[in-house]
Amino acid sequence: MKKLVSILLCAALLFGTVAIGTHASEDEIKWDGDPVVFLQGFTGSPFVMDRGLETETGIWGAGAEFDAARIVAAVPPILIGLVSYILGGDSGLLVSGIDYLVSDKLGKMACNPDGTSKYNVTPYPYYAEEASIATLKANDKADFVPEQEINGDIAAYVPEEYIYIFNTDWRLGQIDNSERLAEFIDDVLEITGKSKVDIYALSHGGQTAAAYLYYHGEEGKVDNALLDVPAIGGTSIVKGLLGLGAANFDMDEISRFAGVLLNTEADLRWLGKILPGEFLNELLKIVFVECFQPYAMNFGSIWDFMDVASYTEFKEIYLNPLTNYEMIVKHDKMHYDCMANMSKGLKAAEDAGANIYILANYGTQLGSGEAIDADFVIDTTCSSGAYTAEFGKQLPADYKQKNTTCTDPTHNHISPDRTVDASCAYLPEKTWFIRGQYHGMIVRDNYTRPMITRMLLTDTIKDVHSNPAYPQFELSQNPIDAIYAKFANETSGFYNADSKALVVRNLSNEYSITLKSVVAEGCEFTVDKKAVIAPGEEIEIPCTKLSGSNIKVEITYARKGEFLTSPFTRTVYFCAK
Repeated sequence: MKKLVSILLCAALLFGTVAIGTHASEDEIKWDGDPVVFLQGFTGSPFVMDRGLETETGIWGAGAEFDAARIVAAVPPILIGLVSYILGGDSGLLVSGIDYLVSDKLGKMACNPDGTSKYNVTPYPYYAEEASIATLKANDKADFVPEQEINGDIAAYVPEEYIYIFNTDWRLGQIDNSERLAEFIDDVLEITGKSKVDIYALSHGGQTAAAYLYYHGEEGKVDNALLDVPAIGGTSIVKGLLGLGAANFDMDEISRFAGVLLNTEADLRWLGKILPGEFLNELLKIVFVECFQPYAMNFGSIWDFMDVASYTEFKEIYLNPLTNYEMIVKHDKMHYDCMANMSKGLKAAEDAGANIYILANYGTQLGSGEAIDADFVIDTTCSSGAYTAEFGKQLPADYKQKNTTCTDPTHNHISPDRTVDASCAYLPEKTWFIRGQYHGMIVRDNYTRPMITRMLLTDTIKDVHSNPAYPQFELSQNPIDAIYAKFANETSGFYNADSKALVVRNLSNEYSITLKSVVAEGCEFTVDKKAVIAPGEEIEIPCTKLSGSNIKVEITYARKGEFLTSPFTRTVYFCAK
């Protein structure tokens, strides 16, 4: 779900470089001539109403009209309503103020009970001939180019006239979106005279691309497809946000997530410790259910964001067999055909010549507070198909990997922290996991971005076994994560009894770091507490007595110059080689 949905969710909830390892040199990336089709995440596509008519109006995203008068009018009832709720628990005025603020935009984007748009609303750009980055810029619509960090990386190798933006109608379900994507790809191939495209798809766009590959992958029109934190199996957070399931938002984690969204290196977890969590939880549940749910329940995308079991449960409660019949038919197809058999569909697309790569995140609790391993927005299981332990726990010591998709017993698909079993993922040999990376924030990770470019534009990374510089499980290297650690002369996440030092790198571009302690049960580390690690630099921590099949290393540190410098601890796991 792209950056914008993350900001929407966070704002609603709050009401918000140097890589380690040996990489292929950049001159090895040579564009093969395939046009790139870029799919962004949920809420990312701009919308226009009455396109081509005198009444044409931008109503969402880039080009949307700004209604300052409505915002000014909504502020007093929201503020007064907030005070009223704090003092007496009456949420009526607050809800009415927020509803007035959002109803104009959401009202224009409303859908009918059959899932079709209530008004003449379409994404922009819509047609392939207007959707290349070069064409958008030539028409003074550079603001319509999404995820400019990633597209900038791609454009360093691919001419902008060959990079096409496919904007999903993110209100609709993926059966509709994937069929329009099929038409769009055909148009791109006709315009460019090429026979195949490369696809980069982010979050909700990843679910669209997965549905396209399931239903059209055997046509052989895709060379490389990179699904980045894709919502292939939906996300459990939707149930909590819409009042359909449990929600207990973790204000501590939300505060840190907000810091990432604001593109700051400052760790804002201290803010979560002073926010009135229980109060905000109750308030936010009321606001979501009263102000957002009436519109969202007719958005097909919301139903496709549910996993198969949740969809089966909630459609019986919230969808009418008569008035919602058309929606039910499409969502039944998406859930019981496509989502239930995704591994088989992606494998068929690979057999037709597609190289499909999946990037998933793990190691963070789901934002709604459920004990689910996630990247804050999407469950790790939903984005990858892998099996995970309950958040905060590990797989049992005697756990054996499931091997339901990967049947090679020599392959180890269990993460070093023993929380993820990727042997049952949609594509066990072509799925990479980044621990601690928040949803959609790979653009901040200077390790992962070069990997994305290589996966999308070259065939140099065959699978998770082919290049030790790109292991299947890696730590986030976002500057907000402060430090990165690996044993000297070892692949990330591994050690051997002869390892003599732990290498700790400062990921920050701004703050120096002092280590307070490095601790692991059964191991000894010699820490120079006077040593300061400058931004982008690394030091070696001597170690002895390494033993055991797994090591849990806790690194406690403080960042100099940061507002509130209380120490934080980053936990890193290693497997014996």
